[in-house]
Parts: sequence; C-alpha cells; structure tokens
Amino acid sequence: MSNERDEDEYSKFVPQKMSYHVVPGAEFQCKVPMSSSKALCMSMPQSRKLSTIDEQDYDAANRRGIINQILATCAVLLLSAGCGMPIGYSAVLLPQLSSNSTEVPITVSTGSWIASVHSLATPIGSLMSGPLADYLGRRKTLLVSAIPLFFGWSTMAMSNSVKAIIFARFLCGFATGILGGPGQVYIAETAEPNLRSLLIGAPYVAYSCGILLVYSLGTFLYWRTVAWCANILPALAMLAIFCIPESPMWLLRNGHEKRSLKALTFLRGSEITAQKEINDMKHRLNNERETTKTNENIFKLCCQRVAMKPLFIVIVFSLLQMFSGTFIVIFYAIDIVSEFGADFDTSQAAIWTAAVRVLCCMIFCGILLCVRRRLIMLISGIGSGLFCLALSVFMYVRAGEPRMPYDILVAGGCLLGYIVFNTALMVMPGIMIGELFPAKIRGRTAGGVFASMNVALFIFAKGFPALQAYLKMRGVFLVFGVSSFLLTIFMCLFQPETKGRSLEHIEDYFNGNNWLWIRRDRGYKTVKLLPLQLAKDPGNTNQA
Repeated sequence: MSNERDEDEYSKFVPQKMSYHVVPGAEFQCKVPMSSSKALCMSMPQSRKLSTIDEQDYDAANRRGIINQILATCAVLLLSAGCGMPIGYSAVLLPQLSSNSTEVPITVSTGSWIASVHSLATPIGSLMSGPLADYLGRRKTLLVSAIPLFFGWSTMAMSNSVKAIIFARFLCGFATGILGGPGQVYIAETAEPNLRSLLIGAPYVAYSCGILLVYSLGTFLYWRTVAWCANILPALAMLAIFCIPESPMWLLRNGHEKRSLKALTFLRGSEITAQKEINDMKHRLNNERETTKTNENIFKLCCQRVAMKPLFIVIVFSLLQMFSGTFIVIFYAIDIVSEFGADFDTSQAAIWTAAVRVLCCMIFCGILLCVRRRLIMLISGIGSGLFCLALSVFMYVRAGEPRMPYDILVAGGCLLGYIVFNTALMVMPGIMIGELFPAKIRGRTAGGVFASMNVALFIFAKGFPALQAYLKMRGVFLVFGVSSFLLTIFMCLFQPETKGRSLEHIEDYFNGNNWLWIRRDRGYKTVKLLPLQLAKDPGNTNQA
C-alpha cells in the first residue's frame, strides 16, 4: 500500500508518458504540462539541458524530417529525369537527321545503332554501379553517374559524325545504368517505412518526365540545342546531391557511426528517433557479422536463404513482366495503333503517350501510400491481362474485315487501359530491388539485377518484330495476356507484403523457413501508424 501511495503522489507531479531529449543550451529550462501544478527540476551542467517534448515539438520534428527526406529524394529525381531524357532522345534525333541528310548522313542501319546503343550501354553501367555503391557510397555513386551524362550530352551537341553520336549515346546509356540501382537503394535506405511507399516509386515519374520533356523540346528546337538544354538537369542534380547526406546505413556499415547519426538526424528531424534507429541497426549489424564469414564473396552470400528468396522473386517477376509486354507496348504503341488505319502526327502522339505515362506513374505513387503492394500487383496483373485478351479477341474477330471507324477507338481504348493497369508492373521491379534485398548485398545485387533486366529487355525488344511476324499482333497480345495472369498467380504465391514494413522486418521475413506467403510467420509485423505517432510511441506496431 505504501508503494501505491508513493506512485500516486509521484504521478501528481510528473506525467506518466513523458519523453526527454538532450539539447545544447546555456542554462536549464523545465517544461511541464499545464495541468501540473508543480515541476520536478534538476540542475544540469550549462553545456546540456534536459527538457520534455510536447506534441508541438513532435510535430515540428516530424515535419522537418519528412521535408528533409523529400528534399533528399528530389535531388535523386533531378538526376533520374536527366537520365530519362536520353531514352526518348532518339525519337527527336533520327527524324531531324533524316530530313537533313547533309549535316550527318545516316542510313537505316546506322539509325538503328543510334537508337539501340543506349540500351547496350545501360547494363555495363548497371554492373559497375553495385561495386561503386558499396565502395564509394550511394551518394558519391550518384555524383559519378552525372559525369558521363554531362559529357554525353555535350559530345552529342558537338557531334559531326555518326560515330560521335553513337559514342555520345553510349555515354548517356552508361550513366543511366550507373544511376538505376544506387538511386533506388538510396531512397529505400533513407525513407521511413510509411513515407517510402511514395518516395521509392518517384524515380519512375522522373524518368517519364524526362522523356516527356525531351519530346516537347524536340518539337520546336534543333537537336543540338536540345542536347545543350539537356545538360541543365545533370548540373542541377550535382549541386543538389552535394547538399544531401550519405545513406546512414552505408555509413554505419563502413564504420562512420557519428556521420551516420548526423545524417539520420537530418533525415528524421529528431536526434532521439535517429539514435534509436542507429542502435537497432548496430544490433542487427553485430548479429550479422557474427554469423557471416569475412571471406564470403557475393556469390556465396547470394546463395544464402535471406538473399536467394528475393532474388528468385525479382528475377521471375521481371521475366514475366517483359513477356506481359510492359515495355514492348510502350515502344510500339504508335505502330500498333497505326495498324488500324489511324492518321495522326507521330510527334504529337509520342508526346501524348509520354504524358499518359507520367500521369499514370504519379497516380500510382499516390496509390502506394494507401494500398498494399500485393493488392496493387494483383489488380494490375488481372487488369493488364483482361485488356490484352480483349484486344487479342477483337483483332481475331476483325481479321480480314474492312477497316471501320470504331476500330481505332477500340484498339486505342484497350491500349490505354493496358497502360493504366500495367504502370504498376513497370514500376514494381525498382521498388522490389530497393525493399527486398538484404542490406549486406543490396548495393551489388541491385546493380547486377538491373544489368540483367536491361540485357533481357534489349534481346526481347530486338526479337519482337520477328515474334510479331510469326504470331501476328493478335497472337502477341494473347501471349501478353497469358503472361499477365501467370505473373498475378506467381506474385500471389510468393510476394510478401512490404507496405509499412521496415527493411529489417522484410529481411527477417526472408530469413525464415517459408517460401510461400501463405505460410508466413504471423508475427511478421507492419507499421500502420503515421510518422508522428511512431515518434511518440516507437514500440507500437500491429500484426500483419
């Protein structure tokens, strides 16, 4: 009874739920809730003071942290938009060179090399990006990627021969390859779980904006002028990336604990929250080092259960995604619609196609905030498959029939519906690479997977005309539809839910014995609270 009475007396003076943090100051100050009539103040050295944090302090800290995370992501997005511009530049360059054959004469063969060399160079950059991201750091690798991009555009603007143009295109593709993996990994490692849903999909919006920008500039500017203008984004990106911190996880793994705490404090807005995350990462890092041999190479690490499962999911997903026509339909959308006798300006059609892609990517990033990943992929796979099958059946029914005015409307509507639903499948590989791979191999594995994806995409894109000639367009879309349904079944079986999960929780899931999602450990947790609530009660999590 005496203890209970003492606790009751104590609660009159000191609130039960009170958070403290240490801040610099010349003298001690004490804050108490308005309801308290007395305060328990302790004398402190002049160099430090202890104060309570009220709700306004939490709000300010969380707002500051969210703003800083968004600003850090925007720096990466500037570079992503700059790397998106070379993807669409061939659609601007080749028509202008063909109409003015005296300046830089091109043939059909050289034109195809100008268009495709970008895709050939991207895997080379992707293979190099992994070791660079682990050795130099994510931030420095992003800075390195801006250098060949800047020189590539400058070389393009001054080119007077086909060889110079091809070399310039190679440099731009090489830069795009270096950016892909480290950019996704940096955003995944710096964003909070609830904010990561929005930010990790943003690079695809930036890529699409870069394509739309270069298409728009190419409608009224000469190709050399477009190349000079394209240098603006890499220059701005380098300045912005200089101002953002390195990934705290990379800093901690490489023995820079003080810099890691400083970087995470900037990204979270509060030293208390940052210190708690650092302590958790240190604990996991120590456990990882105790169980991992120092002489294990990347191949042995990838054969471990925690790495093998996400590798299997990402590789199979990427292959099914390609066979579902995600990028092929984008590449050949205008040609497909033109088969139905449509008469339109190809440059305007390219701009509208890019605009639709930007809008769909932006909507998808917003959806990521409130809808679970698995549900998004299931709906996207089913929707993509249905529209592909509908278009295939329509083409089969209309085969050999005279063209009618409604043909273009049906074909265009099916393609538009396909692009809307398929946008999620286009964006998800980058998100999966940033979220699923374990921290110890995330940088190197991301680069290798991006390289493999680009090589496979290049082969598939090159072989598409032959596939089209053999199966006809209706057969091609039948393959796309069947692949979309197979992808849906695969993701339903194997893909874990990652929305609201920390990267550590995801890594723990893959370290379990289960392969199928239905057999997961029911203790797999998700964070459903907003960042403000998490800061007030870090231990409050909900079961999946």
